[in-house]
Amino acid sequence: MGRKIAVLFDLLSVVASGLLLAAALLCRHASDISPETGRFWALLALSMPGVLLLNLAALFYWLLRRRWLVCLLPLAALLSNGEYVAAMVQLHPAADARTRSDLRVASLNAYYFGQGKSRYQMVRTVAGIMSREQVDMLCLQEVPTLPIDSIFRYFAARMPYFVQESSEMILSRYPILDHRYARFADSWNAYLLVDLAVGEDTVRVVSVHLQTTGVAALRARYRKEHDREAPVEALLGEVERNSRLRARQVHELERLIDSVRGPLILAGDFNDTPSSYTYRRIDSRLQDGFRAAGRGYGSTFRSLGGVLRIDYIFCNDSLRCVGYRTLPDTVSDHRAVIADFRFVR
Repeated sequence: MGRKIAVLFDLLSVVASGLLLAAALLCRHASDISPETGRFWALLALSMPGVLLLNLAALFYWLLRRRWLVCLLPLAALLSNGEYVAAMVQLHPAADARTRSDLRVASLNAYYFGQGKSRYQMVRTVAGIMSREQVDMLCLQEVPTLPIDSIFRYFAARMPYFVQESSEMILSRYPILDHRYARFADSWNAYLLVDLAVGEDTVRVVSVHLQTTGVAALRARYRKEHDREAPVEALLGEVERNSRLRARQVHELERLIDSVRGPLILAGDFNDTPSSYTYRRIDSRLQDGFRAAGRGYGSTFRSLGGVLRIDYIFCNDSLRCVGYRTLPDTVSDHRAVIADFRFVR
């Protein structure tokens, strides 16, 4: 009897590994399908980190069992999602690219400078970090409606040029020739575009803040108004609605990207992971700075165990990313990201 149970368990384990492989393949396919088609594919894309972790566990299990042939199932699952893995983990050698870069760009969702006891204290802290890192240009999302001079004066010594529209702000060491602010349809989210005069070049920089998932706000509202957790159906509906909005927003960004002929940098809080349709559409047109020159695990969002990467800096073919870092400083619920670029002549 014991032998039969062991054989049955072994068979079920192999079947489970096969199902995990199928799930991984579906997750990979999900990022190519717009959430506008329905919630299934959007939720499947979100589940990719968990699916890959289960496949990794299965790989170690079969390696310990020395079942080399079965090991191919979880290994195939991981390899089929190699692009996602590469967007989350990189092993580029650590290097200070400052001496060989033309432009250093940072991006941070500032969380309205509400991480500390005083907003002005957090503004000073962020400004100090940017000075320490010798940043040439900073994209800020979720900037509070404080008097503009009260924010700008802390950055002015390093970055004397700035523009702010609503909760979006860009500060620069280089002159700002022009700017444009655009709010996405059916959303409070927006992007801020500037043209910088960097030597003889004009660099277009777009700071973007895409639609949030809305889950945290929905849960808070249910606790406040109903004194209970939000039902699963309401949470799924919120995820679906906001995934659709991000899909429409990324289509607008695609049109913007395609219209640019010179150097372009796209940075900000995309509120979506590398397994998403949003990331796939942008990555198909621009270079992800982390994949080009990052190191370690690319997490940028501190909540949810710090496993999510939702903040990015991209560039087009007129630039080459030669350095990319995620800062450890705690100044927001997001981590600041910094990229070094050189012009492609």
